[in-house]
Amino acid sequence: MKGLYRADAVNRTFVSSDVVADDYQLKDNETFEDPSGKLSPAKLTATGGPWIDATEEEHKAWAAQNPGALQPQGPDKGDQALNLLGQQLAQVQAQQATLANSVNVLGQMVAKTQAPAKQA
Repeated sequence: MKGLYRADAVNRTFVSSDVVADDYQLKDNETFEDPSGKLSPAKLTATGGPWIDATEEEHKAWAAQNPGALQPQGPDKGDQALNLLGQQLAQVQAQQATLANSVNVLGQMVAKTQAPAKQA
C-alpha cells in the first residue's frame, strides 16, 4: 500500500489523497509524491511528476481564503482508531505471554504428578 495524491484537473493544485495498492497505475493528475511541506496551494507539474511550491503571492491569497488550513490539526479519527488498535494489540500480547507462562507451569505440575515415585 502507498499514498496517492490528486490534483485538480483545471488548476493542478492538490485536492485529495488516498491509499492504494502497490501496483496501482497512475491516472491523469495523480502522483505518489507527497505535497506536504510545499507552500500551498502546491501545483502538480505533470501526472506522476513533482509538486511545486505556490508563489508567495499565491500562498498569501490562499491563506487568506483558508484561514483554518494553516492551523495544526489534531489526530484524525483514523489515527485515533489506529492508536487504539495498537493499544489493544499490546494488551492481547501481554495476556498471551501470561497465558503461555501459566500453561508452562501447569505442564510442569502435571509432569511431576505423572513421574514415577522414587523408592526409598
